[in-house]
Amino acid sequence: MDIPDWIRWIFFVFAAVQLLFVYRAAHLARRAEPGRRTGPWLEVADHAVGVVLAVGLALGALPVLVVVAPVLLVVLSWQGIRTLLARRAPATAPAPGTGAAPGGGA
Repeated sequence: MDIPDWIRWIFFVFAAVQLLFVYRAAHLARRAEPGRRTGPWLEVADHAVGVVLAVGLALGALPVLVVVAPVLLVVLSWQGIRTLLARRAPATAPAPGTGAAPGGGA
């Protein structure tokens, strides 16, 4: 690929910013509770793959794009599916004896 030098520098800057996000996300993932670690680690994977993709594009390496783009697609799809499933999760039923009384009585 023939990429102009000024675009290469933009990709390198983007990779450096993504690297900061990887550090921040990894720090948050290590501090997450045991039952809630998948989401933060998906964030780490998303940003880490973004770093590899940006550096690969900056260097003009087409094979990197071919290998990393499907991995990024899988990570982003997994995050999207988890988000949709979290929104569709059923609300917990109220405990017996709490909530509104039928017929307006108390």
